[in-house]
Amino acid sequence: MTVEEGEVQTNWEERRALPRLPTTLRAKAFPGEHDCIIKDYNERGARLYFPGRPQLAEQLVVVVWSTGLAFEAFTRWKSATEIGVRFVRSCDFRGRAPSHLLDIKALWMKSRTRSPRRALMSQKAMVVGRKGR
Repeated sequence: MTVEEGEVQTNWEERRALPRLPTTLRAKAFPGEHDCIIKDYNERGARLYFPGRPQLAEQLVVVVWSTGLAFEAFTRWKSATEIGVRFVRSCDFRGRAPSHLLDIKALWMKSRTRSPRRALMSQKAMVVGRKGR
C-alpha cells in the first residue's frame, strides 16, 4: 500500500516510546485461562496472539507460563486473533503475590514440573560451590 500525498501513515513502531522485542513466549490470559503467544513486548505492554477468538474483559492478567511472571493489563486494541495490552503492574509468582492473584498463582504452581534437587545439581548449568567444599 502506498501513501498518497496528504495522507497520514500510522506506524505503531514510530509512535511507541519504547521499541518492542519480538518473542514466542507461551502465556495464559485470565479470566478464562486462554492460551496465547506473546508476539512482542516491552516494559509497558505487549501484543498477544490467540489461536481462536477469545472473549476477554478490558482488564486482564497475562502470565508468562514458563516463568510465572504475571502482568495486570488493560486492553488497548483488538483484532480477530490479536490484542494489544498495556501493563499496569507485575509480580513474580515464584515469590509473594497479591491476594487477588492467588487463584491464578495456584493454577501456575500446580502446572509446574518439579525436578529433584539432586537431578538439578548433576546438570552442568548449575553453579558449583566454592573451591575446597
